[in-house]
Amino acid sequence: MFFDKLTGLGGIPRGVITEIFGDESIGKSSFCFQAIAAAQQQGMKCLFADVEWSYDLKYAESLGVDNSKLGLIREEFAEDTLDQLEEAARSGDWDLIVLDSIGGLLPRAEAEKGAGEKVIGGQAVLVARFCRKIVPVLRQKNIALIVLNHSFVDIMTGAVKTSGGKKLQYHKSLSVRFKLKYGANIIKQGDRKVGKVVVGEVKKNKLASTEGMEVESQLIFGTGFSAAADLLGDAIDKGIIEKKGTTYWFGDMKLGVGLGKVRKLLEEDEKLTQEIKHAMS
Repeated sequence: MFFDKLTGLGGIPRGVITEIFGDESIGKSSFCFQAIAAAQQQGMKCLFADVEWSYDLKYAESLGVDNSKLGLIREEFAEDTLDQLEEAARSGDWDLIVLDSIGGLLPRAEAEKGAGEKVIGGQAVLVARFCRKIVPVLRQKNIALIVLNHSFVDIMTGAVKTSGGKKLQYHKSLSVRFKLKYGANIIKQGDRKVGKVVVGEVKKNKLASTEGMEVESQLIFGTGFSAAADLLGDAIDKGIIEKKGTTYWFGDMKLGVGLGKVRKLLEEDEKLTQEIKHAMS
């Protein structure tokens, strides 16, 4: 739900490249698993390129992914991965393709070098060529392509940068940065950490006027981004749910005390969730 606000389109755009970048363990892969699960529920075919060789079947399944229906690409070298992605896109057999991640792409020339030897710009050259070839195919076949990317701080300028070179910056139509909320960003149940508050920030949007927008969401460990927490936040903003101290009220109905308890209630009570959504519409 929070990503719908960020895109301004009610979902992930088809026919273009969407980049999601941020620090490690910020929820990029988890978000993609949830996006794949939602797409599969609508009968769409999804393909996942596991560049980092870290795809966890059980974790993806816990977030709703049907692994038996998911296409999976695993290649050692960047050239092979990108060639397979291009071939898959041209086939028109897929609705959603995820590349995880740009930063993990290993050019063959780099792999063949010694540990102390450098290959300048190898990854950027491959990504630039891939973008030029894939962009028209995405539009023609109406495919949504999500590329995940690493972020790092330039030690000379202090600016946040991403992998893949400058050409990716031109070819992507939507770019969203995931970052921790400043300050109180840890979600606890008692003394146990159960999640974190993640902020999505739109860095580029050629499809809607949301550039610069920031939206918070709750990343719950083991279950992904909480749609119930997003709904609760929206309902509070619109005055549908009222917060009095630490107690939440929906009209005359006491929902509970504490955000964690109310979030769990909404996750388990579909009828109540629908009533709140109806009141907001």
